[in-house]
Amino acid sequence: MGKIKFSKLNGQGNDFVIIDDTSSSINLSKDQIAKICHRNFGIGADGLILVRKSTDADFKMDYYNQDGSVAEMCGNGIRCMARFVHDGNLSRKKELSIETLAGVKRIFLNLDNNNVEDIRVDMGLPDFKPENIPVDITAKAVLNYRIKINSNIFYINCVSMGNPHCVILINKGEKLSDIDLDKLGPELENHPIFPRKTNAEFVNIKNDNEVSMRVWERGVGETLACGTGACAAAVCVKKLNKVSGENVRINLPGGKLDIMWKDEKSSVYLKGKVEHVFNGVYFL
Repeated sequence: MGKIKFSKLNGQGNDFVIIDDTSSSINLSKDQIAKICHRNFGIGADGLILVRKSTDADFKMDYYNQDGSVAEMCGNGIRCMARFVHDGNLSRKKELSIETLAGVKRIFLNLDNNNVEDIRVDMGLPDFKPENIPVDITAKAVLNYRIKINSNIFYINCVSMGNPHCVILINKGEKLSDIDLDKLGPELENHPIFPRKTNAEFVNIKNDNEVSMRVWERGVGETLACGTGACAAAVCVKKLNKVSGENVRINLPGGKLDIMWKDEKSSVYLKGKVEHVFNGVYFL
């Protein structure tokens, strides 16, 4: 295995190296994945995806964070994988099922003359139970829960979208650009109440159906967008009655994502555009 063909795709700047592993068995070490994703010494990406065969779905997504660690689910990653599958003629279906560590997800491709316009994912039900997120807090749900990090007080809202998220609403008059995410991100990610670490989202309410967000991704750092993070932010602001209706637009540094969610008995849907950047060959 001296060289690997790959494609680079992104969803709102959240970028991924994607490799077709449906006809072989590629085994990459954690260090190799981290090197491939390195922005100076590798291809550069927020994560790496191996597209594999599945006995339970059309395909299986093996997803790895930038540091080589395994992640259960990635909303933008699975949308990028769906376009990779379509553009590479691995499948011509408009509706795909993709197996992940967070279960089988349904993906819907909106096509115009066989070109992908946007992609929507059924992300499943949000889970607010602390033991399932997981968060080491005894409560029915973690909403507006007060924690202290050094001299900073935060009111956190936690949910699992197949992976753990910690959503924080900033105060009125505060700017997202003023958040020291390089400092606060690692402190939240590695806080002892999160046994499997967490992703962290800082959210600013713009109006009744629109918010802006910055995200710190577990095992990556700050990214331009995060699909599961956008879903987590949307369901939390709805639970807190900060927005109304079933549709929430999430403004991220890399672009916009649209989240649809009716209630806790309903799936969360994530929709947005996906861009193909380039194809290449990587020499191990």
